Amino acid sequence: MSKHFGLSNIYLKVGFALVAISLAMLVAVFVVPSATRYLNGGIAGFCFVSGAVLYVIGRIAQVRRPRAQA
Repeated sequence: MSKHFGLSNIYLKVGFALVAISLAMLVAVFVVPSATRYLNGGIAGFCFVSGAVLYVIGRIAQVRRPRAQA
């Protein structure tokens, strides 16, 4: 799976995981409305924003890293 998404460094992996967790929380709230009291919107928002920031940092690090010559 990591080759499909190009998740080659830890920033991309953790950022993608945090964004996926926040989206799963959002879907859970819409699918099961009674889960709203268990899922805090602040936590989902924090996961999404921090995941997006880590993902962008990972992409920047991936671009800045010199590519190996084959």
